[in-house]
Amino acid sequence: MRWLVLFFGGVLVAPFEVNAPDKHLLALRGHSAVLGCEFTPDLNLSNLVVTWQREEDSQVVHSFYYQQDQLERQSPEYHSRTSLFVTELHKGNASIRIAAVSWKDAGRYLCIVSNTKGTGRASMEVTYGALYSEPRLSIHLNSSALTVEFETEGFPKPEVIWVDEHDQTLSCPLELLKHTEDGLYLIKSRYEVKKQVVNVTFTLKNHLLNQNIHRPVTFSYDENIKSNPGTATVVVLSLVCIVLLIGVIWLTLVRRKKLGSTGATNHNHQCNT
Repeated sequence: MRWLVLFFGGVLVAPFEVNAPDKHLLALRGHSAVLGCEFTPDLNLSNLVVTWQREEDSQVVHSFYYQQDQLERQSPEYHSRTSLFVTELHKGNASIRIAAVSWKDAGRYLCIVSNTKGTGRASMEVTYGALYSEPRLSIHLNSSALTVEFETEGFPKPEVIWVDEHDQTLSCPLELLKHTEDGLYLIKSRYEVKKQVVNVTFTLKNHLLNQNIHRPVTFSYDENIKSNPGTATVVVLSLVCIVLLIGVIWLTLVRRKKLGSTGATNHNHQCNT
C-alpha cells in the first residue's frame, strides 16, 4: 500500500485509504472465499464502520459498527455465511470470509470503511468456478452403430475433445444443459462408431480452474451381438449357468470327500478297539 504523506504544521499525516489487494478473486464451489480489504487503521474502534455490499444491487453482505456485527439488514442469501476478522480490525484488515460459495456469489463487491480518519471504498470482482465431476461412461448398442457417451457436471462451459488412436480429432456432438438450481453445466458428449474395435480418448478441459480430464476407452465387440443385441444377454446367462453348475459339482465332490473321510476314521477306530 502506498501512502501520500501530507505536512500540516510540522505534523506528518497519512490520508485515509481503503484498498482491495486483489481486484479479481476466483471462488471455488462449496469452499470458503476471502475477499481482501485494507484501510488506514485507527486504534480507536468505537467509530469504525465496515460495510460489505454487492455493487450491482447494493444488497448488504455484512455490516460492523458499535464494535460488533450488525446483521439486521443483511441479505438472506448471506445469513450465517459471512464473518470479519475482528481481531485484525485494529490493524486495518476489513477482509470478509464467505462460506460455502455458490454461483450466486459471483459478481462485484464493495468494501466501505469509515473511522475518525475518513471514509473510503474499494471494489473487487468474484468469479465462480466448479470442478467437473468424474465423467460417467455409458455404452449403447443398436442395429446400426455403437455409441460411447460421457456425462459430467461443472462450471463454466468446458472444452471437450475426442481423439482416435492416431490422435486425430473426432467430430462429436456436445449436449449442454445449465442447471439453474445449483449453477452447474451438465455435459453429455457422445461418439458413435460403426467399427468392431473402439479406441478413443475423451478429454475435458476446464480452463478457468486448469482442470484436465482424460479418459481412454478401448474395447472390441462381436458383430453378432450388434446384429442381435439379445445375444449378449444369452451369452451372459449361459456363463452364469455354467458357473453355477461348476459350483454344484464342486460342493458335491467336497461333501463326498468329507463323508468318505468320516467313514475311514470310524473304521480305524473300530479296528483299534
